[in-house]
Amino acid sequence: MRRIWQRMAEVYGHRWTSAYGDDAGTGAGVTWAKGLAGVSLEQIADGINAALVSADGWPPTLPEFRAQCLGIPTLAAAKLALNDSSNRFALLMWQRMDRYLHRQATQERADAMTAGAYDLAREHVMRGGALPEIPAGEVEHKTEPRKPADPEKAAVYIAELEALLGDTND
Repeated sequence: MRRIWQRMAEVYGHRWTSAYGDDAGTGAGVTWAKGLAGVSLEQIADGINAALVSADGWPPTLPEFRAQCLGIPTLAAAKLALNDSSNRFALLMWQRMDRYLHRQATQERADAMTAGAYDLAREHVMRGGALPEIPAGEVEHKTEPRKPADPEKAAVYIAELEALLGDTND
């Protein structure tokens, strides 16, 4: 934990130490250690890298940092990824909403559905839940354009229908 503390202090300087203190072994450091329990060193490195490339000059809160470690995107990034079938977080979000209703909804309602699915997916991952696997492939669906009916065949069918229905010109 001390190395993480030192690294974050290097990145955020006084903003880090004034918010969380100098010593990783006391106060906020103990809370952060508990909050990051179960997160691997590789994931913590991912979180630090995410913090480094973030445009936010303020240090993340513990929940924000845990989300960065676990690869949870922001809501805005998750919205952009919804149509990416190789994005595991987007797949998790789709598991938590009805695609048909989402497509039929107004933009306002669709945004609310997306935000709700995001919150559920984020909580799932934050609690240690797994992301779904990417499907091995998609079933290909080919549709061929309709060909116009052969006029001679159509005339035969029309004559048969007229005979069945009787004279429709009365």
